[in-house]
Amino acid sequence: MRADLRSYYERESKLGLRQVLRSRRLEFRERYLELLSTERRTSVIDFGSGPGHDGAGFVAAGLRFVGVDLAHGNGVLAANENVTVVQGSITEPPIRSRSFEAGWSMSTLMHLMEHEVSSAIAAMAEVLVPGAPMMIGMWGGPRSDDIDDQQIDGERRLFSLRPIELNSRLLEAAGTVESAEVVPGQEGQDYQLFLLRV
Repeated sequence: MRADLRSYYERESKLGLRQVLRSRRLEFRERYLELLSTERRTSVIDFGSGPGHDGAGFVAAGLRFVGVDLAHGNGVLAANENVTVVQGSITEPPIRSRSFEAGWSMSTLMHLMEHEVSSAIAAMAEVLVPGAPMMIGMWGGPRSDDIDDQQIDGERRLFSLRPIELNSRLLEAAGTVESAEVVPGQEGQDYQLFLLRV
């Protein structure tokens, strides 16, 4: 599955298909920036950053930012916008332990099977300082594992959807879930937003 995901996002970056951030995502980021400001956090790492669209907002707010993404092409696109995105997997981030004060991950963990999530979130938390906040968003809903092979011809990616209660339990492998909310979506799929304290 990891090879499929990398292939998908390399093609997506080459074709320039990633859309600009929508208002809801910008609202999530603004809420998070308020928390980071209140806690005087100075750095944030984005797990599954894509071409670094969120990174531009964090950098503009004066934070040291690095994104991690499977696709090399997303790092190239990010560099064109003066945002740093390194190639790597969230399950083994190529980042030194305890080197960031906050974490961010949007629409990434639903590409992992249920049995992979706890170890992935633990690996992500390893690069954060103790007590760091991490905001995590993912599509969820009734339990299902589906392969999307319709968006880009010849490419496939997994969508593993889970109820919010299950995702909360999986995330607790790395800390305390301080908040979990569902933002209604389309076709029975809701967007789940979590604040995890490492």
